[in-house]
Amino acid sequence: MVLGGIMPKCNLTGDQMKAVVSELAAGRAVREVSRRYHVSTGTLYRWRAALERKPQPARTRLRVLEAEHRRLKQQLAELRLDYSILRAALLKDVKGDC
Repeated sequence: MVLGGIMPKCNLTGDQMKAVVSELAAGRAVREVSRRYHVSTGTLYRWRAALERKPQPARTRLRVLEAEHRRLKQQLAELRLDYSILRAALLKDVKGDC
């Protein structure tokens, strides 16, 4: 309903908007969700697009990067160990052949 040419402002909080978008992701029809929450379908699509492109919080991103860093350090340590074992075996073979 338009009052005086101006659309009424949505009174949903950010968490409520996320819940509405999660209903869309769960497979509910856009029209059904828009009627239930009295929000236009365009607004729902806009919310979904905004939440999809929203960057990860810094804390979450830091945890992901730290986990990747630990994994890479472990791989590097394993490669160094493999290298030293292969080098030692190669030097033994070279000394034994001469």
